[in-house]
Amino acid sequence: MKLKRICTFLIMVFILSGCMSDVPVSNANMSFGDAGELTHRNSAQLMAKKLEENQTIKQEVQAYASKNTNKKLIQQAFVQDVLQEVKEKSDASKYHSPKKEPEKPVEQKPADNVETASVVDDANIFYPRTTLYGVDCYGCNVREDGTGNTAIGVMLNPNLGVMQSDGTWKEGLTYDGYYIIAADPSIPFYSIIEISNHGLSGMGFSPDVPIQAMVLDRGGGIKGAHLDLYIGSETFIGNISISGSQPVAKILRYGK
Repeated sequence: MKLKRICTFLIMVFILSGCMSDVPVSNANMSFGDAGELTHRNSAQLMAKKLEENQTIKQEVQAYASKNTNKKLIQQAFVQDVLQEVKEKSDASKYHSPKKEPEKPVEQKPADNVETASVVDDANIFYPRTTLYGVDCYGCNVREDGTGNTAIGVMLNPNLGVMQSDGTWKEGLTYDGYYIIAADPSIPFYSIIEISNHGLSGMGFSPDVPIQAMVLDRGGGIKGAHLDLYIGSETFIGNISISGSQPVAKILRYGK
């Protein structure tokens, strides 16, 4: 828009300068003689000055047009470079996906256990010698009614069963769901031990089914890797057969 205005201005200047050069010079020659010559000379100088000014304006217009044209070309080239760079990065991202940091494993806390227990690992596996005993064993303190108790005070009776932690009698051989065993003092009371490959058959035992027992008793002859399993009465020992397999004991939890 500016360029058009400048061009229009130049055309008007050329027209006006042409008119001024024709009329005044002619009149001066016809009317005043020497004075007319002087006027003609001044008009010529004025026209030359106008032409010079017009030439300067023309050059400025050309420079302005060239400058703005180059500016547009530079801007277009810059835009093209930016678009090309964006395209190259976009194409590269299709083949080079960012590396993902390996996920850190979530630490798992062991579940809370009963107050008498602590969790142990597979290092607490041993191979015991397993024997059987009854409440009426030699050296055991048995009352006249046939009732005795373990070293920790759990009441036992071959006919009534085992007194549970809530004070009630329950028929059978288990205390709160666990069989009763005597173990070495190195294994705390209330510890739970799983015995597999025990080879016991009869009175509810099966050689293929592991049993879980709680340490509730001691014994003068129970030392080291020796476990003595309660079966009610010494007279019941004949009701259980034992194969020659090697038992495997695993401490599931330690008691206090």
